[in-house]
Amino acid sequence: MKVHVARYRKADGYQTRFWSVTVDGELLAVTVYRRGADAVANALTTLTRDPHATTPQSSPQPGTVPHNATAGVAADRTR
Repeated sequence: MKVHVARYRKADGYQTRFWSVTVDGELLAVTVYRRGADAVANALTTLTRDPHATTPQSSPQPGTVPHNATAGVAADRTR
């Protein structure tokens, strides 16, 4: 898979201010900034090839969260 980042050109050959990301010669994305095009190209080239790979969960397991027995009670409050 060949990923290429270049200035985007219209069908009539006019060069625009946008950036294009092509994969194997086929247009994939058009971005406003080059950093965005580079980020898309980087994400494509660093994809995991293992179909069984899992992503980390967004929340920790319930057993790993510390339990605060005095939740909601201010320890430094006095009357």
